[in-house]
Amino acid sequence: METKSKEERLARTIVADFFLYNPDKIDKGLTDDTFFEILKGELEDSISYFREKSSGEISLFWDTLFNRLMQREAKLIQQK
Repeated sequence: METKSKEERLARTIVADFFLYNPDKIDKGLTDDTFFEILKGELEDSISYFREKSSGEISLFWDTLFNRLMQREAKLIQQK
């Protein structure tokens, strides 16, 4: 159980850094529906890092990323 907790923290940390270093690209990708195209390299780097540091399921990373993206998209919609 402790290992899963560490892997969840790692996923949250990687996703937090992803959002910290790419806010404009994330917003543009969500607004223009080009998220996976313009952030392909950054996503690949984040996934590689998660896999390198964790033996956990990659779904932990994707679930964490998806949740943060939905929160960010909701904020973007409210700002319109």
